[in-house]
Amino acid sequence: MIALREDRLEGETLYRGRILTLRRDRVRLPQGKEALREVVDHAIAVGVVAENDRGEILLVRQFRYAVGEELLEIPAGLVEPGEDVRETAHRELREETGFDAEEMTPLGRFYSSPGFCNEEIVLFLGRHLKPDPRPQDDDERIVLCPTPRQEVKRLLREGRLKDGKTLVALHQYLGMGDNHP
Repeated sequence: MIALREDRLEGETLYRGRILTLRRDRVRLPQGKEALREVVDHAIAVGVVAENDRGEILLVRQFRYAVGEELLEIPAGLVEPGEDVRETAHRELREETGFDAEEMTPLGRFYSSPGFCNEEIVLFLGRHLKPDPRPQDDDERIVLCPTPRQEVKRLLREGRLKDGKTLVALHQYLGMGDNHP
């Protein structure tokens, strides 16, 4: 079997912020050479595909400063220290949509960009929605966009959805047909 593992020899923190840390590590490659790796340490996050009883998927529109665009996304957010991922999914769904799901089923998990970042995103399917409004975070302005399933499929086909977690989650969910968990 071919060895692929890289072992960390030492590292230094270059930046520590509110939601991420940037570090540079010196690693030993499988063939014995050394290399530098820049890594973004990022908190685990969740995303929720929430579908109401009318067959609409609850998307949210918000401005994303890093890319300078308004994006349509699934409700999502960071897991707080000591918080369970399912609790986070419920909290974020309430904060961003004003609804909670009686049923929150795991859809899968993935790394957003493992070439340089360790962020893992856990996806859920939220069903049997009920109103449960909560205040939005002070630094967020979010517009709820209930979108019919067929319209979501059209947006996917036309490349109008650009957020990675949203693409993964919707393809995962819609690709299951009637075989959802």
